[in-house]
Amino acid sequence: MIIQRKVVTYGIFIGLLLMGACTGIAAFSKDEKGRTEVKEELIAESFIQQHLLKEDGRIQTNITGQKDVYLSETVGLWMEYLVMKNDFVQFDQQVETLKKYFLTDDYLVAWELKGTNIAPANAFIDDLRIIDALYIAGKQWNHNAYTKLADNMSKNLVRYQTEGKLMVDFIELESKNRGADVTLSYIIPSGFDKMKQAKLLPSKTYEATRKVLLDAPHSALGFFPKKYSVPTGNYSYDKEVNLIDQFYVGYHQAQWGGDVTSLLDFAKNAFAQGEGKLYGRYDSVTGKPTVAYEAVAVYALAILMCLEIEDVDFAKKLYVQMKTLQQNDEGLPYLGGYIDMGSKDTHTFDNLLALLAERRGLNEKVF
Repeated sequence: MIIQRKVVTYGIFIGLLLMGACTGIAAFSKDEKGRTEVKEELIAESFIQQHLLKEDGRIQTNITGQKDVYLSETVGLWMEYLVMKNDFVQFDQQVETLKKYFLTDDYLVAWELKGTNIAPANAFIDDLRIIDALYIAGKQWNHNAYTKLADNMSKNLVRYQTEGKLMVDFIELESKNRGADVTLSYIIPSGFDKMKQAKLLPSKTYEATRKVLLDAPHSALGFFPKKYSVPTGNYSYDKEVNLIDQFYVGYHQAQWGGDVTSLLDFAKNAFAQGEGKLYGRYDSVTGKPTVAYEAVAVYALAILMCLEIEDVDFAKKLYVQMKTLQQNDEGLPYLGGYIDMGSKDTHTFDNLLALLAERRGLNEKVF
């Protein structure tokens, strides 16, 4: 599907509205009018559209060495953002991109496209995020086609992804062989809730998943485990902790009412010791940073966790620091991007998570 430029599409919408006003006839039904009430475009979104979004609807991973690499992770995050923005036009375009390039005949999602090569497996978190976004969009815009697609994806995800009572990290798309571990950050509560509400997820799977996430024992410093082994029933931890994983787990735990106090305490202490910065990785024993770089995604996920538990003050501090990593100079290229201007290093993942955090904060009138 060739993507129509948003300005043209919105121009058509405006023209139809004016025609309706002139003739005394409503140009849209109530549902259709709701689709035009799009929230303002953020500059990080403009960066993605200008430098990462291609005419065929796929979003490249970066602007240097991975221009021809496209991820299901990106599809899901972009769809999640567009629902939050109430952008029906761009969301619908991305659904067509999903169906054309990523979705298999079994309604599973290939995790990566690299040139003409399609990855042989899925990544559970991405399928789940896409399903979640489709269910929200179907209800938000009264668009049953999205709900039907989410239903079809859910049925086969449950059919093929389940090992014992749990849904594991990946499936091999052809053989349907599957993994044996559950990465805790992959558990998106709202996705599980919606599959359950659609009566497509067995109660035993739903309850077992909640237990794995909510009963995960944190370390002395407040870190969550990385994985849960289905065969052994054991959790495992990383020696070097990636804060992206940690805040994903914290955010998801908070969505199901879990206690994230220990992780929040670590984050606040690390932020203070780092003089207003969080770093990408920390030693699991000493709690000291093991890298010298900040990661946009770390701030974005920490913000989302804080908003979920209504810690507005810390969310604001994290947001201010995250924005220092954005290119905000109108006189320079790549305006709005979270990018290193020297190396041109950027990643769609960082930009999209930053968009989600900022959009939610703005929607909730926190920022």
